[in-house]
Amino acid sequence: MSDESKTGELHPRYDWLDQARGFVVLMLITSMATGEFAGDIVMGEPILGPPMYNHGYDYYDGIPAIITFIDVGQPLFVFVMGFVGYTAFMSRLRKRGARSASLYAARRVLLLYALAALDAILLRSLTRGGPDWNMFWYGGTFSGIALGSLTAFVTSAIIRNADRRVLLGIAMMIIHALVYEFPISDHHTWYDDVLGLTKFPLGAWGLCSVAVFGSCFGQWFQMDKDDPLAGFQKRIAPASMFAMIAAYCMEWIQPSEHHDLPIALQLMAVYSGGLMLTIFFAFGKIGVRFPLLSSFGKNLLIMFALGGFVVSVYWDFLPKDLLQTEPLLLLLLVGIAPIAALGCLAVWLDKRGIMVRA
Repeated sequence: MSDESKTGELHPRYDWLDQARGFVVLMLITSMATGEFAGDIVMGEPILGPPMYNHGYDYYDGIPAIITFIDVGQPLFVFVMGFVGYTAFMSRLRKRGARSASLYAARRVLLLYALAALDAILLRSLTRGGPDWNMFWYGGTFSGIALGSLTAFVTSAIIRNADRRVLLGIAMMIIHALVYEFPISDHHTWYDDVLGLTKFPLGAWGLCSVAVFGSCFGQWFQMDKDDPLAGFQKRIAPASMFAMIAAYCMEWIQPSEHHDLPIALQLMAVYSGGLMLTIFFAFGKIGVRFPLLSSFGKNLLIMFALGGFVVSVYWDFLPKDLLQTEPLLLLLLVGIAPIAALGCLAVWLDKRGIMVRA
């Protein structure tokens, strides 16, 4: 943990939290690789790589959908953004005022929308002949993260008490469940397209709900400045377990689907995030750490962006026919090389103190 008075930061930096952030980056990089080499069962294109580290819909896009742990990656990313964003935003609000906090929030959101523009407007125009405006505003990965971050900032400023703010998160989840349940809006699945239903940003709404929970967990962690264990004991661990039970129950009623992010998957992100934070906090207490994870975590957004844009170009140059016959080469070129390359960059940035805050 860095010292605030020595670094000039508005709040202390926690290595265990960087470790957790780095773990999320590894999940995202891995899912990009497995998604690229998922093959096509119907067309006979072979599957390369482990399906357990990929989204289930890449293999079977049916009803109910197949869900894997990787499907929690994007909402888990937003949960972590809400957790760390609360501290960064509220520190500025308390110590520098509303203008500084608002500028910080605006920079974060605009940076994410700049990445969304690169993905949904520029790359889509180059590869598919035109921009995807729905993807840019609310339907894409970066726009969803931007909206989630904005929601965490705004709700933290308006509802200062986390025990009350979490009720808003619960209410947002219930609204999502009701809209998702009744035939009043168009789902990602194909079967209701013919009905011409109204578009509703189910996925983005779900991410915003998760972000609110992330901000509450961030505030609960600071419940006792002298004893960080208090927040885990009194709020984070119990809330994570309640979310796990609720997710289990909701899976029987509304099975998870990656794109529309039903309430069960939102709750899965909440309890996964809470348990992940608890684990890495405990690791920090007993002196267990993985240096590469800290380097990844300090530049979370850069690693995510490079994994999404630069590494995706790398896939196009790989000989898929050769990889199909050489599993060891598949492991080295697809499973290890991108992580190693991004890891080297992350360590280089870390050693030079270069961080793009997210």
